[in-house]
Amino acid sequence: MQPGADVQWTSAARQLYHRNFAFGVGNGSFSLLAETLIHPSIVLALFVSQISDSNLLVGLVPAMAAGLWFLPQLVGAAVTQGRERQLPFVFYGTLVRTLVIGLLGVIGFLVSSDEPSGLLLWFFVLYAIYNLAGGFSNVPMLELSARVIPANRRGMYFSQRSFWGGILGFMAGFLIQGILGQTDGFPTNYALLFFAAFLALALTTYFTAMMQEMEHQPSGHRQTFLAHLYDAPQLFNNSAFRRFLGFRVTLSMSAIADPFYVVYVQQQLGAPPEIIGVYIIGMTVARFGSNLLWGKLVDFKGNRFVLQVAALMRLGIPLIALVLAPLYNWEPFAERVPGGDDSIFYVFGLIFVLYGAALSAQALANLTYVMDVAEPEQRPAYFGLTNTILGFVAFIPILGGIMVDAFSFEFVFIVTFMIAFAAVVASGLLHEPQDRETRSIRGALRTRYRSWRR
Repeated sequence: MQPGADVQWTSAARQLYHRNFAFGVGNGSFSLLAETLIHPSIVLALFVSQISDSNLLVGLVPAMAAGLWFLPQLVGAAVTQGRERQLPFVFYGTLVRTLVIGLLGVIGFLVSSDEPSGLLLWFFVLYAIYNLAGGFSNVPMLELSARVIPANRRGMYFSQRSFWGGILGFMAGFLIQGILGQTDGFPTNYALLFFAAFLALALTTYFTAMMQEMEHQPSGHRQTFLAHLYDAPQLFNNSAFRRFLGFRVTLSMSAIADPFYVVYVQQQLGAPPEIIGVYIIGMTVARFGSNLLWGKLVDFKGNRFVLQVAALMRLGIPLIALVLAPLYNWEPFAERVPGGDDSIFYVFGLIFVLYGAALSAQALANLTYVMDVAEPEQRPAYFGLTNTILGFVAFIPILGGIMVDAFSFEFVFIVTFMIAFAAVVASGLLHEPQDRETRSIRGALRTRYRSWRR
């Protein structure tokens, strides 16, 4: 070995790490931007409501976004487990998503709004492919991140992806507001949003291609898809996991009304289309701005507490939708509200602020809770089983659409409130996997680390 070979190898490894870190952050940030531009429960729900009178189809949009993203992950885990390379799976999955959204933009320009059946058919077919590709490639993306980013830098890596994705999502709200403000532009205005998402995904694909996967010796141990299914029932022997899964399923069912808040505020309250941009901004700021708060609360109060707060916020969402219109119709209140009747549209935005904050809390606490209650060697199986079950539950907004068509928006909001209340009760039955001593050590270590950084 030549003198200085170790130094040269360390320098090359450091350069490779910085390269993968930068392109990985770019990948995650622009992927989040694309998801914000075509948010299923806000932007795309309104898109479908302007083509069809069927609220069942409106509910199908977020059902596909979550369900078709969750369900392929068990298949993805079985196919990619133990492979020498993960990057090709990530690249081609991202490429498919990019091309599909670009095609939707082209169709939005070519298909007239006078042909709603054709536009709807193309949308649902392509959107299904988009979400299936995303769900399948998520597992290799996580494995790729684990391979190219050292364990002691992954927290910074994922926080940087979220931070810059939040900044871009905030800017996307203003773009959405400007594009949807074109009152005579349907469906061209949505086609422009699809093209904006296409550009964001094209950059995501480029950043993915520029990542360099290190040589990895395959373990040789691979489970088939059927083996994953066979092992899944054994995980229910864990009582803490059973309680968590029962709570998580109940909380996910409270998403039954998610796509109908934006349709309700436009169709029933008369909000202008461009207000959607304000809702996106509020949701994005709450979602990514609250990350630091939830991280501190997990360390000092535990996962159970954060999940309880998320359930309470979910309880507040349908409550606001139910009381806001009657409150503004109450003359003593309406006379004292600054901004006149139009202020109801902005106050309604509290729903999306709570929605964004609750999503952020759920995402963090769900991940760390399962990590804490699962046996280390079985963590992938726990995550796969949880995501697969939640994939089926994610189709609950379809039932919400049927209820809206059969009864009313208010009926679905009442049902949602009852489900969220049940989730609050179920959160009280959760086991706290972190004892007080563990949380104190985590908090002390974090405080010492921050003081050292200063």
